[in-house]
Parts: sequence; structure tokens; C-alpha cells
Amino acid sequence: MAGMKPTRWAALTAGLVITGTSAATVIAVGSSAAAAGNVTVKTRAISPYGKVLTTSAGRTLYVFSRDPAGKSVCNGECAKVFPPLVVAKGHKASGVPGLGTIRRSDGRLQVALDGHPLYRYAEDTAAGQVKGQDVDGDWFVETTSGPSHASPAAPRPTPTKSSPPSGGGYGY
Repeated sequence: MAGMKPTRWAALTAGLVITGTSAATVIAVGSSAAAAGNVTVKTRAISPYGKVLTTSAGRTLYVFSRDPAGKSVCNGECAKVFPPLVVAKGHKASGVPGLGTIRRSDGRLQVALDGHPLYRYAEDTAAGQVKGQDVDGDWFVETTSGPSHASPAAPRPTPTKSSPPSGGGYGY
């Protein structure tokens, strides 16, 4: 591989012959997402959201409101900002009822709750952070009672049919 010392490459390929795996498998296993093996989802009380789903390390899990059930549409740059929670082939997700997996367009298995794909947020750098909540109005922390549309920010006013639009007139 480019930039790798020949002795390191020889040691790596020697392992391939012994284990019978392919170079593509070794590269995938080297990534943190694919090397995860079994995935355990936990819960953590985070105010004002309630019991939020987290990774085993306490990182908040999110859902994308544009994902149809059973499918992830967050790929490419989106998946760099909101990395999917994936499980290695042959492994499983456990910890809360309703967990399963969906197959992403790249072939990886993404952990899903009741068919809704789960993601982390790249800017959540510590356990318990919820910086991804309401990003672009599409991302919400996943709780044990469903996606949280609660926001610690001030609520947005909602227009009603009984409120006439303001015309900017003089008010006579």
C-alpha cells in the first residue's frame, strides 16, 4: 500500500495468507465502524429529552426524519457528519427492544430501532452531548418513547388559521 514500509506490508499480507481473509476485509476491519462486532445500545437520562438511546460509550443516537422506515438516505457527506451506527457482518445489535439492522446502499448493516436507522453526530465529542438535536430541523435524538422533537431552545411560534396575516397597514 502506498506510503507503507515494505516490511509492514509483508507482515500484513502474511496475516492474510494465514487467516484466509482478503485485503478488502482487512481494510474494512481497520475502520472503527466495521470493527465494532456486536453493538450494544444503552439508554441514558438526558434532560429535557428523557431516556435517550446511546452507544455503549454513552454517545447519543439520532434518527433522520427524511429516512423512510427500513432505509437510510444519509450517505456521502451526510454520513460523515452523522455516521451510521453499523454492526459487522455476522454480529448483532442488542440492549433495547426493537433493535435490528437494515442494509445500507454500501452493503454495510446499520443498526435500526423498529426499522428506523440510528446515527451518531460527529460533533458530539463526549458522552451525553446532544449537539445534533434538531440539526436542519431533520435530526432528533432517539428516546425510548420515539424521536424527541423537544428542544431546549425557545419554541418556534406556530401560525394558526384564526390569525390573519399581518398586512403591514396602518391599523385603521
